[in-house]
Amino acid sequence: MNAHKQENSAGPSGLKLTFRRRRFGTAVLLLVLTAALAGCGSGGGGHEGHGGQGAGQGTIDTLNPIMAKVKLPAEPVKQGTEAAVEVTVTQDGKPVDDADEVLFEVWKEGAPDDKHEKIKGTHGKDGLYTLKKKFDEPGTYLIISHVTARTMHTMPQVKLQVE
Repeated sequence: MNAHKQENSAGPSGLKLTFRRRRFGTAVLLLVLTAALAGCGSGGGGHEGHGGQGAGQGTIDTLNPIMAKVKLPAEPVKQGTEAAVEVTVTQDGKPVDDADEVLFEVWKEGAPDDKHEKIKGTHGKDGLYTLKKKFDEPGTYLIISHVTARTMHTMPQVKLQVE
């Protein structure tokens, strides 16, 4: 019976010891997780120095917006003739010759969405991109220049009158 009393008297202190071990283990686990998460969050993810761009492109200015200025033909556009619409793309006053995409969206005023035509611009030099298109019908045409460059997008819209 004495042996049994010793087991019972050791029981509650054994429970205290087990509880302390669990508490200590939980504290260690939380400390390790905190250290691991803190390590993951420091240093910016290892992307510093390349501006979010692909390898070899260097730092590209993403703080100054790209600008797209559309130039319509100086002479009136006649029905059935080809006209050139130009867009000059700049950033901080300098030409942008590395635009990802320059797309001209053209449609006659009042036409449904499925009648919008999208035409890829031809790249020249000094940030100049050109659309050459023959306009078969007289009327007012809307033209949006969709310019995507240096992680930015701009889309100026102009109206072109065809006689």
